[in-house]
Amino acid sequence: MTDVLHEREYTILGKSFPRVDAVDKVTGAARYAADVNLPGQLWAKFLHSPHGHARIKRIDTSKAERIPGVVKVITQASIGGATQETLDTVHGFRLSQGLFADDVVRYQGEKIACVAAVSPEIAKDAVAAIEVEWELLPSVDTEEAGIRPDAPDIRDDAKTVPAIPGSPWADLGQWKNVVQEAHYETGDVEAGFAEADFILEDVYRIPRVHQTYIEPHACLAKVDPSGKVHCWTSTQSIFAIRSGIASSLGIPQSNINVIGQTIGGGFGGKFGTLVHPYAVLLAQLTGRPVKIVYSREEEMVDGRPAPGATIWVKTGVKKDGTVTARQAVGLWDSGNVPGASIGATGRIIGVYKFQNIKYDAYGIYTNKPGTSAYRAPGAPQGSYASEANLNRCAAAIGMDPVQFRLQNMVEDGERRVTDKNPLRCVAFKETLRSVADLAGWDQRAKATNEGWGVAVGEWTNGAGPGSAVCSLGEDGILKVFSGCMDITGTDTAFAQIAAEVVGVPFETVRVVRGDTDSAPYATGSGGSVVLFSMGNAVKRAAEDLREKLLALAAQHLEVDRAELEQVHERAEGGRVLGKIQVQGDPDNSATLAELGQVALRTTGGPLVGTGAFASEPSHPVISAQIVKMRVDPDTGVMEALELHQSLDVGFAVNPYEVEGQMEGGAVQGLAWSWMEEMQIQGGRNMNNHLSDYRLPTPMDTPLIKNAYVEVASENGPFGVKGIGEPVIVPTLAAVQAAVEDAAGVWVNDLPLTPERIYFALHPQNGAER
Repeated sequence: MTDVLHEREYTILGKSFPRVDAVDKVTGAARYAADVNLPGQLWAKFLHSPHGHARIKRIDTSKAERIPGVVKVITQASIGGATQETLDTVHGFRLSQGLFADDVVRYQGEKIACVAAVSPEIAKDAVAAIEVEWELLPSVDTEEAGIRPDAPDIRDDAKTVPAIPGSPWADLGQWKNVVQEAHYETGDVEAGFAEADFILEDVYRIPRVHQTYIEPHACLAKVDPSGKVHCWTSTQSIFAIRSGIASSLGIPQSNINVIGQTIGGGFGGKFGTLVHPYAVLLAQLTGRPVKIVYSREEEMVDGRPAPGATIWVKTGVKKDGTVTARQAVGLWDSGNVPGASIGATGRIIGVYKFQNIKYDAYGIYTNKPGTSAYRAPGAPQGSYASEANLNRCAAAIGMDPVQFRLQNMVEDGERRVTDKNPLRCVAFKETLRSVADLAGWDQRAKATNEGWGVAVGEWTNGAGPGSAVCSLGEDGILKVFSGCMDITGTDTAFAQIAAEVVGVPFETVRVVRGDTDSAPYATGSGGSVVLFSMGNAVKRAAEDLREKLLALAAQHLEVDRAELEQVHERAEGGRVLGKIQVQGDPDNSATLAELGQVALRTTGGPLVGTGAFASEPSHPVISAQIVKMRVDPDTGVMEALELHQSLDVGFAVNPYEVEGQMEGGAVQGLAWSWMEEMQIQGGRNMNNHLSDYRLPTPMDTPLIKNAYVEVASENGPFGVKGIGEPVIVPTLAAVQAAVEDAAGVWVNDLPLTPERIYFALHPQNGAER
């Protein structure tokens, strides 16, 4: 059990502090992977396939190799059996494939060759000089096209499975290109539908979207004469990159040192070894450092975006609001490799006490890159289909959608059909009521062409292994040392936890990140695990240090430990100092700097505390959102007016950072529902630059109001629950419901572009899916 205390007992936790890296970032002092250079380095550029599906009949690199300044050109044929290993800590699968395409390319952007040259310009020219003879093959653009009997076979390991009766694709008889499947059934679905007064079913289409982090993938690799590998990179996990390089190239992990730089965003897209094995391999072959920095176009055609999905949902509901049965079939766009989050089809259960459930989910091969996480892997897609269908059910029976959800939600101490044990420490209804109060839901008003929508989204943070070290130096500065990458301000939270536990001023804490050679192991920065898992490790390291510090102070001051108290005092110049004194006797005291020096004299080194965390369960939380939209019926153009949201955070270590996470996730959800999609036609990406891949600007962002609920977790440090991911989950369905309320039409295919809304309002003028 965690030692959750009321906020008033804290001096640092629960308070808003600026990020510890803020000054470096706003002044340009922060060093990103592309900023790292070494003497004599080479630049590497890839030849990517321009086709979505084609056979390589011939490849000739001789012209490229003769260009002055070109040092090395590699293809799959030249490197033999080297493979790329991706250890995906979010999805938990292992992928092994050739570093380059061999005889067939399966998506536009697939790597065919790589050139290392003395400048990026020469490398680019050499790539253009490589000659490839192609045999074009038919491509698959969507998961629905991929299951058809006339679809081309994309990979030999694909399965053909019987169609699900009653689904929109039942008449196909069988479905092709299936790479993964998941199934669940409980209760009696057919009996449940027979009890229903209304049966509502729809097909929901959710597009692929790219994480669109600001900083593209980048790394610099160096190999010592001894064979030791050094890799400076932008990543969410230095330890995952180390594992991926080791597996890909057969190098012992102990011979690889990964040095994580400041990271310009990831959102789940920077776990895998997208470029790293190539830089290392070229550094081995050339004996010189090799640098790779992706362009934005490369990110869009060869990145690992969130999967798209097509999900059919059927719900039976009684007039009194009781849901009698739910069924769903999800087709997930897996790209050219396994890995789509197909289990998220099961989010038709959500946070509700539905009893009769059946869902079937399939990952379908398409001619696109493989997929990865995006903030809450699979949850926005699965929850959109679930929550949008529930909003339609509420409308069909004439029930308020907030009340409809409250009536069907489980509470603390109850179970969902998938829960082995009763739920504990959950606040589903409290969170929904909180946002309804925040938005003034019962008194909501709207003008002509305006509408309101509500939805909730559930997420349970993961837990991963990690460890941390806290040390007190001879200058009284407390250092927190780990190998965890900071994406969301977690270093600031680590500093707050350590300062609170040890009893020192926040200003006297420094957070230091190590590389894989020096730092204790840390879990990856994703899955909302960092503050839960690494926060526990930091807390335990700080507790270990505090015990040693108090024991040393008692010995130094020659009193019993129980007589000591920790205080903060302001020195000349305004600096806040930590001090330990005998209770009620300020003159009988020692500053932390003095105690740090005592430790050096008596123990031969600084005071050090260590802490580790393996894996303990968390509790599901929901983000509840209400949005207000305006729709122009003559053009289909819509405008976001207001977004209200509430989130169960467990405990807000830094309220300022909590609200930042809430607002960032909500805006990403708005973008997904409103404007973002990767447009693939004939196997080609049609919007591979930020000039044509639409993203929201500050002018598109509505008024956002935040509230949060604090129902403490049992195992999170000080009651913390994961907050990074839930906030993106409900927005898609909330926006869709607001559009219906404003325009009077349900538009199920995302994003809700003006064209889709216009043709739904004016079907006589044409058709747009």
